[in-house]
Amino acid sequence: MNQSEVEAYNRKEIREVVKAFKAMDEVAIDEARKVSGALAEYALGKIQAAAGTRTVSQKVASRIADGGKVSKTSKIGEISLGFASQKFSGGATTKTLWGGMEFGSNRFKQFPNRTPRYRKGNVGYFIYPTLKAAQPHIINEWQIAFDKILKEF
Repeated sequence: MNQSEVEAYNRKEIREVVKAFKAMDEVAIDEARKVSGALAEYALGKIQAAAGTRTVSQKVASRIADGGKVSKTSKIGEISLGFASQKFSGGATTKTLWGGMEFGSNRFKQFPNRTPRYRKGNVGYFIYPTLKAAQPHIINEWQIAFDKILKEF
């Protein structure tokens, strides 16, 4: 595997990992939660930093990213962005704006220009490119940590 290729997990493999948690004891599951949560916090921090460097609508992008939350109960590390409770003065919420700020729009002028297509979606401005860049580090750290957990417990 060369540097440009990144090992990634598909949905089926993630479901198998979640099934494996059922065979683990509670101490191992708690350790897995801590490791996954720390990696999710790392990724959220990267997203927040990337949102702060935006030149178009930086305040909105930062507000969306800064309001992100990491699930404390998730065993696989989950990040949530965009909530109905995070309102702007005009009545919009981060829940309704995050998609337009991330992928842009050619129809709605309040959003930046639409990003180029990539596979079945679009490239994105600050969330998806940041996650894609952080993916090799996150996967490597996750595999090392889980190998250690499996050996220990």
